[in-house]
Amino acid sequence: MELFNKVTAGRLALPEKVRVNLLALGDVGSTLLLGLRLMGGDVVSSIGICDVRENAALRWEFELNQIQPPSGAALPPVEIISPEQLFDGDVFLFCASRMVPDTSVTGGDVRMAQYGLNRELAASYARMARDRGYQGLFCVVSDPVDPLCRAVLRAGGWPDGTGLRPCQVRGFGLGVMHARALYFARKDP
Repeated sequence: MELFNKVTAGRLALPEKVRVNLLALGDVGSTLLLGLRLMGGDVVSSIGICDVRENAALRWEFELNQIQPPSGAALPPVEIISPEQLFDGDVFLFCASRMVPDTSVTGGDVRMAQYGLNRELAASYARMARDRGYQGLFCVVSDPVDPLCRAVLRAGGWPDGTGLRPCQVRGFGLGVMHARALYFARKDP
């Protein structure tokens, strides 16, 4: 979280503690949610979760709000929100995907196979952010991160000077790729 504060310092006026809203609670979104709940209390005031599968959101809200460290330290509360509330916070985390390639797919770049479907999904949320006059961070976590960030900027208002600004869009693919490289490096001496 310290890196998050350094990267955004001076570019966007974010409060000391931010309201985070997360879209989609699949493998990536739920793992990120768990990390934010357990480790984000120093910079996250609350976490809103939204998923097209109502039971997924109900389960994660139920489970995570029952976690309490022995020290009694305050953890950011998790609450279910509607799609219309996704841009009522300071940070929006896009973890949604319409297609995840099977792990048996080995030919070509599997992330680019996701691009066609995920591009339109990301673009639809970028247009929603623009329409709402969203001023926070729009963080892309879904694959392929870099092309999706470009799609978000194009659909969300850039380069016409309105809507989302480039400093509002962040992609989080390189951290994942670095961790993936370390994982495989440990397996292959």
